[in-house]
Amino acid sequence: MDETGDRPSYEPAAPTTYESEPTAKLGAFQRLIKMFTSPGEVFDDISVKPTWLVVLIAMMVLTVGAQAIILPHMDNEATLRARIGDRAEELSDDQIEQMIAGGEKFARFIPIITAVVVPIMWVILTAIFLLMLKLVGSETDFLTTFSATLHAYWPASAVATVLIVALIQRVDKITEQEIPNLVKSHLGVLLPPDAPIWLSSMASTVSVFNIWTLVLLVIGFKIIGRLPTARAAIAVLVPWAVWLVGKAGLGVLQGMFS
Repeated sequence: MDETGDRPSYEPAAPTTYESEPTAKLGAFQRLIKMFTSPGEVFDDISVKPTWLVVLIAMMVLTVGAQAIILPHMDNEATLRARIGDRAEELSDDQIEQMIAGGEKFARFIPIITAVVVPIMWVILTAIFLLMLKLVGSETDFLTTFSATLHAYWPASAVATVLIVALIQRVDKITEQEIPNLVKSHLGVLLPPDAPIWLSSMASTVSVFNIWTLVLLVIGFKIIGRLPTARAAIAVLVPWAVWLVGKAGLGVLQGMFS
């Protein structure tokens, strides 16, 4: 450099540096495993590059596989009688048999129905969460929220399903109503058999697996939504509280018409 401060023509200009964009570090299968050990790391990765296909397929395969194992253990007649309650006494044996046969025919299509309905339910749930995230000030998008939601539900869903499949092998026949009580993970198992249906419905919602999922949702939404913990918790707990009240309401209606 000369005395005037100008750079000599023979001296090269300093290279311009650019900030590199963050890149995802985990593959889709790695995320499934690390959700059990390092969920924060997975959600950080999702905020860079959301993935959803592998986790959705894993949950679908697990659900359909569990159905294939559980259905042979179902006591269809007892399930039907428990579902219709006192009205079962008004029906003849032939009517009961016809209803059971119809239910067994319908059961053949359950895997197909599951494959169609469950993804739609995940999309609707994600839309609800995204709306809540927007209301509390997040600028995240649908795909990122979809990925975070699926991954948050994955660990508890996987463990609960595996436990149910393992425990159902110990029984010969079981009703549909008894399946949620196979794993003693919710407050409903502490209630007496004659407890009101609405109370049983609410108590069965307060489970170890649901709490696990809620915690992961809060962690995930805090990271992907760049939110304080309190706002992320609001986005998660408000829909859950509405669901809780809705289950209680359905329980009241079921008690009125059973």
